[in-house]
Amino acid sequence: MMFGLRDTFEYFECHRCGCLQISEIPVDLGKYYPPEYYSFWRPRIEKPNPIKMLAKMYRLRHFLNDRNLVGLVATKLKGPVLLPGWLKKVNVTPKSRILDVGCGYGNLLNRLRAEGFSSLLGIDPYLPGDEIYENGVRVLKRRLEEMKGEFDLIMLHHSFEHMPDPLHALVTLSGLLARDGVMLIRIPVASSYAWRRYRTNWVQLDAPRHLYLHTVESIKILANAAGLQPVDIEYDSSSFQFWGSEQYERDIPLNDPLSLSGNAGSPIFTQEQLAEFARGATELNSKGEGDQACFYIRKQPPARPAVL
Repeated sequence: MMFGLRDTFEYFECHRCGCLQISEIPVDLGKYYPPEYYSFWRPRIEKPNPIKMLAKMYRLRHFLNDRNLVGLVATKLKGPVLLPGWLKKVNVTPKSRILDVGCGYGNLLNRLRAEGFSSLLGIDPYLPGDEIYENGVRVLKRRLEEMKGEFDLIMLHHSFEHMPDPLHALVTLSGLLARDGVMLIRIPVASSYAWRRYRTNWVQLDAPRHLYLHTVESIKILANAAGLQPVDIEYDSSSFQFWGSEQYERDIPLNDPLSLSGNAGSPIFTQEQLAEFARGATELNSKGEGDQACFYIRKQPPARPAVL
């Protein structure tokens, strides 16, 4: 429904954990990742300037709770760092080794570089080839199984649900994660009000690209099997869960001229309805019922030797 193809697919729901899984992965899955798919939008690159980058690095340190005078002055002169708040929760530094899995052309990585991060790598198997940017960001056409190295932060922003073997993926990711590192998995979750309310019209079901729609319970089961453990969950759903699903109920794809997607206004919804959707998303997030969440995952601590 994103592109109005209206193809149909069968999913089944796990009785134990509630995870939704596609019954059969389409042979030609690439058909559903056309060039206009949002992950393939190319980023705008800021030309590196050594003096500016040094000032940004100090401002970034200040943002990451490493308070310093240069960073304070740079913040007052240039304004605050415009990056997601979850960066403060993962204990990274400007030099932390960061891997973005399923990053498309690396839009987020280039935002991080523009704000002062320096060791940035992305992988995506659907790219036509490697992208080495002038600012030092590298985005490689790689499958997860081809990766080597160790990273302080591994990010999967709405890519984990596209993976055909999530347990194997987590085991592989665990091998790439530094002992004190953090894995950040942001995904739509089926343990949500939106799935219960809209069912097959839930916009984040996004068949057939989303092979799995996980729940909090399914992530806990998978993490434990891979030697990992979720240490925090933060719900970050938006009004999209409402207006996107309402459009699907009316048989209106996201790329339709009537769609709110890409339009400043909407002939479908009133401003009052849109405001109510936004309030509803905030309320659901506060109750742990939003339709997408950010999982903070670490390696399980080493087992203590038995005392005889």
